[in-house]
Amino acid sequence: QAEATASTSYSYWGSTFRAFFKNKLAVALLAALAAVVVFYFLVQGVRYLTNPYATTRVYTSTTEDAVEASGWLVREEETFRTDAETLSPTREEGEKVGQGQVIAATYDSPGALEAVAQIQAKRLQLEQLEYALSSYLNPDAALKLDGSITESLLNIRRSLSGGDYDDAADQTAQLKAAIVKRSRAYTSSQEIKAEITAVQDEIDSLQAGLTGAANITAPRAGTYSAVCDGYESVLTPAGLGDLTPGALDKLAAGENNANVGKLIYGNTWYYAAAVTQEEAQRIAGCGSVSLRLTKGITDDIAATVHSVSPAEDGRCVVVLACREYLAETTQLRHQTAQIVLHSYTGLRLPSICLRQSESGTLGVYCAQGGLPQFKPVNMVYQGDDYVLVSVPVGIDDRSILRPGDEVLMTGVTLDGTQILTGD
Repeated sequence: QAEATASTSYSYWGSTFRAFFKNKLAVALLAALAAVVVFYFLVQGVRYLTNPYATTRVYTSTTEDAVEASGWLVREEETFRTDAETLSPTREEGEKVGQGQVIAATYDSPGALEAVAQIQAKRLQLEQLEYALSSYLNPDAALKLDGSITESLLNIRRSLSGGDYDDAADQTAQLKAAIVKRSRAYTSSQEIKAEITAVQDEIDSLQAGLTGAANITAPRAGTYSAVCDGYESVLTPAGLGDLTPGALDKLAAGENNANVGKLIYGNTWYYAAAVTQEEAQRIAGCGSVSLRLTKGITDDIAATVHSVSPAEDGRCVVVLACREYLAETTQLRHQTAQIVLHSYTGLRLPSICLRQSESGTLGVYCAQGGLPQFKPVNMVYQGDDYVLVSVPVGIDDRSILRPGDEVLMTGVTLDGTQILTGD
């Protein structure tokens, strides 16, 4: 019994010692880890307090000088109307039309619209079959069609990301047609020819059933649009000289009874907007600007200053003339936009980084090898608290300021230089 008691006591104290030793080891490890963390932050703090220089990295940036505007698109337009009960437009939105060409057709036969829709569908099918036949005879045509499908996919993505859903719908229709054409690339030529004959017979039969057809033709060459909003007679190029800020504020649409659509004449359209007198002077001083619409067009549009009205209550009407993207803006009327006067690109850094040497050379100091090195720059643009600079021509390679360089932005005066901005 004594031996059993001694064995139990030995086991108890052995377990207690091992547990105590393990706890001591864990505590020691935790203490060592905490000491390492504290030492790291102490070193960083000492470095921060003893380093007299604060730095920033240089990067390439673009800044624009632009004016926000809310204005109206002005075009020379003519609307068309017919009293016929059955009307079928023959032109797409934004399509060019020559003088005397048909822009719409009217019919007096019942079910004419349905027949016209079937004819259009059959003609599209006929076009696909004819292309499939050419692809069968010419292997290169299939490769070109593959490229067209890829381009359509990219255009759809671009239109959707830019919010132009009408263009995305048009691109989707073209993509479907291209896929159908490609799917027939391996059909035998005899089968394709037989289908072409059958579809052409169906088109002839449908056309024979249309009676009382009459055409509406274009009196002048122009661009077709199916959308009429009533401003065609209110906003005209001839009336641009009479526009005032007050008139634009009270602008209202006129009577709109057109059901055929309209033709836009000429290649020039205008953007008229009321801005402050100071902004109008800045725009007029540029002569040429870039117009960036918020809808419809994702690209900047080159524009020239057409006219600036006399001031009215501190505001003026600025009219810009544009000769691009007429077909893409046929459905736009009232638009907010940015009028970009200038665009500046350079190396961006805080204004406090600028220094001027005793010789008058403008530059910055870069941290290289633990010592500040002076690098000359030219001023490109001065912002509120930053600048865009460029590198002078013909300087030593080691003195060229590059993107990614660390530039000193401390307020401490360095030997041989004086601080231009900051404390």
